[in-house]
Amino acid sequence: MGQHPTPDPDPDKHEDLEALGASVYEGSGLSVRALTAEELQRFLDAHTGQPTRPLGSGWAALDPPGHPAGVPWTAPEAAPALPGPPPSAAAKAAVGSPGRSALAQYRRRRSQELAAWTRSLVWRAPLVAAAGLTGSALATQAGLARTPATVAGLAAAALVGWPLRFRPSTQARTWQRGARGERQTARLLDRLSRHGYQVFHDLAMPGSPANIDHLVVGPSGVFVIDSKQWTGQVHQSAERLIWHNHHHLDRALATICWQALTLGRLLGIPVAPLLCVHHAHVQDGGLRAQGVAIVPATLLRSALGFDRVLSDADVELYAATAKARLRPAA
Repeated sequence: MGQHPTPDPDPDKHEDLEALGASVYEGSGLSVRALTAEELQRFLDAHTGQPTRPLGSGWAALDPPGHPAGVPWTAPEAAPALPGPPPSAAAKAAVGSPGRSALAQYRRRRSQELAAWTRSLVWRAPLVAAAGLTGSALATQAGLARTPATVAGLAAAALVGWPLRFRPSTQARTWQRGARGERQTARLLDRLSRHGYQVFHDLAMPGSPANIDHLVVGPSGVFVIDSKQWTGQVHQSAERLIWHNHHHLDRALATICWQALTLGRLLGIPVAPLLCVHHAHVQDGGLRAQGVAIVPATLLRSALGFDRVLSDADVELYAATAKARLRPAA
């Protein structure tokens, strides 16, 4: 039968063996020792005023793009929260109109193209009329009655006129698809309001003609989201480059990284960049490159994370800062 050790009547008697500054543990390539009072004070003095950084599953990229490894990331102090509606009211609705600037760009280009097409009617209309008259004449010569000949002329005019009808260009329709994608993403994000998230749509990028599709502030962090409505697939090559069909996405990824870095400095907190893809297949259910998470729209909620890294007060602070410093894009 084993014997139980006798409790030490003076458990603090060994404290002197680990005096401040003395080695506590030594192993292969590792040595741990306690700080002296002077070293502890110097450490605290050196780090006074540095901001804390929240961590959680929603923060896949803590260091801004291009930031040197091992160097603390210091963001400017956030602006104080401005007076606003109570949290329950602020969380009921998102701010901004999703896809508004993209739709405005589409309408502007479509209007310009329609004006150019209208000017070309000076040759389009006579061409269609000539085709109709020629078709009617040929039908008459073939022995058809007046009515069938007229129908034949109209068919000939329609056959020639159909390719000459007005159609917005591919570039203009790209803006229209972009606006549709932003509205689809907005419907997914607006559901988060009941969980304490605040969402901003279609914001102007400070100092740039570019716009921010979506800015999300919530318990799992702060995110900037770019919406894409694509067909085909998004995949990563052996060279670790991201492609949409036959177009590489280096520029698109660099743009959203720059947006995240700029917004992080503006709001005073790291901002995680996300690319939300509608309809196109994303390889492996999600990719990551240049610090950007590329996810299908069906997995957008999971990409935002579920760990709470911001309190309700933090969410209100950063949302109020965004409202004060950012403006609608259109």
